[in-house]
Amino acid sequence: MNLRDNNIERMANGTFDVLIVGGGINGAVAANALAARGAKVALVDKGDFAGLTSQNSSNLVWGGIKYMETYEFPLVRQLCMSRNHLLRSYPSSIREIRFFTNLDKGFRFSPVLLYCGALLYWAIGNFFTRSPRFFNTRQINTKESMINTEHSIGGFEYSDAFLYDNDARFVFNFIRSAVNYNCTAVNYVESLGSVRNAQGEWQTQLRNTRNGETYKVRSAVIINACGPYVDQQNKISEVTTEHRHVFSKGIHLIVPQITNNKRVLTFFADDG
Repeated sequence: MNLRDNNIERMANGTFDVLIVGGGINGAVAANALAARGAKVALVDKGDFAGLTSQNSSNLVWGGIKYMETYEFPLVRQLCMSRNHLLRSYPSSIREIRFFTNLDKGFRFSPVLLYCGALLYWAIGNFFTRSPRFFNTRQINTKESMINTEHSIGGFEYSDAFLYDNDARFVFNFIRSAVNYNCTAVNYVESLGSVRNAQGEWQTQLRNTRNGETYKVRSAVIINACGPYVDQQNKISEVTTEHRHVFSKGIHLIVPQITNNKRVLTFFADDG
């Protein structure tokens, strides 16, 4: 019997302290943290662990420099502290990386103003990374000769972090650790909804998507970690919440490495 089948047998009609629905980064971290503290944890995902949002990132671990433009400094502080914590805690998986940007004439902010913003960003992050640097056009040509500086008015460099391996493996390492703490983790098992019984326990009906078998699991607590499907999961369980998700869309256009320098070349549109 393989590990998945063994865990399904353990989970079927079992009772747990916590059932976590969703095996992305939030579900994986929750499972690991709770199992490590002695909780009896079950974790399910209707597909592969880290199979959707958590394997479609651009592998960046940033402190939210973009939010400085809208003066959301408390959020930037929180994100920087989280980034620093991850850099300290997972040095083999997360590393510092430099972001190098060139600005052309007509951009809505001057390079000097943006450089001052980068210095403030560095300070908000407790000076944890290497300091930002300002570059004039000549220095940009020297450091990155492939950049067209015909209309350049200067640029700067600052630090954030990235996942050295990849996002899905980073997530799975948390699940693997949770399993080592006796978490029962099974993929290709979906939640068909949960109800509370007279004793206050949650009863969740689960379905093995590979063979269609269903079974019930009891738990004191349910964590809905379904990412973009959180509201859908709440709906089938008839759970109402104060907040709902509204989706936004952004694009990180990533191309194969085009220089030998180990840095990210960053270009900004006039409107974003």
